[in-house]
Amino acid sequence: MKKIIFLLVQIAFIASVYSQGFLKQGLTWNNTNGGSFTQYTNFTYRVNGDTAINSTNYKIIKENYPDRDSNWNTSFYAREENNKWYFRFPNIINEEKLLYDYNVNVGDTVSMYNFISKEYLYYAEVQSIDSIQLSNGEKRKRIHFYLDHEVWVEGIGSIITHLDKPCFYIYMVDIAFINLCAKQNDTILYSAYPDLNCYDTGAFTASLISIEKDNSVNLYPNPAKNDINLSSSFMIKDIEIYDIMGKRVYQKEVKDYSKTINISTFNKGLYIAKLNTEQGLISKKFIVE
Repeated sequence: MKKIIFLLVQIAFIASVYSQGFLKQGLTWNNTNGGSFTQYTNFTYRVNGDTAINSTNYKIIKENYPDRDSNWNTSFYAREENNKWYFRFPNIINEEKLLYDYNVNVGDTVSMYNFISKEYLYYAEVQSIDSIQLSNGEKRKRIHFYLDHEVWVEGIGSIITHLDKPCFYIYMVDIAFINLCAKQNDTILYSAYPDLNCYDTGAFTASLISIEKDNSVNLYPNPAKNDINLSSSFMIKDIEIYDIMGKRVYQKEVKDYSKTINISTFNKGLYIAKLNTEQGLISKKFIVE
């Protein structure tokens, strides 16, 4: 009898652990946003505690702004069920919205909820699905969308913007939202730009915003399929291109005012070209379709 009870306890424990899925205590997202070359903000979301709302259990997602203070304040609530993430926000506590469905297939269309206007504004079609190996060696599903070339990683969320705003603001001229990294406690799972160490000093945000602001470099066509052409008012010393995961996929010394680059072997998605010119470092964003 004791053996049976012990076995049942073990099964219950395993089931409890498994039911936690990806949305676990200590899961953390480091983000950055900015509105100009000099204004930027680092902020962090973290799964921090549990609560019940209308008899439904949720994880408490708290936020912190390390550049300002050490306080952690409740930002929203989230729960996981059948590999889907549902969210509730304090200002609309009576409404629960599905933000992430990691069960989608290629060709499926998902709705993107805008919590500012409180409506589903976007309808994104799944373009492709592959996998990504996280920093801890674990493999997760990666979902690519046509809309704004949004990308989700299973159990992490959007890696283009940030957790609670998938597909939102990515191409607005005056603001940039980036998920810099995701951690489970102190273990990094995903890092968009490893050199930043999950923290933006302002240069990265400024470089994204300068894509729309700096006219000294022209990049065309955009989107592109086979080649991109770069021309500058200043001598281009060298060019580096990074994919959305922060991996350098191209590097070339130029020493000229223009350069044509064949990108036919690049995967579809968002890229950043960094040009080292006589005037300094200039970044341009482009899409391979």
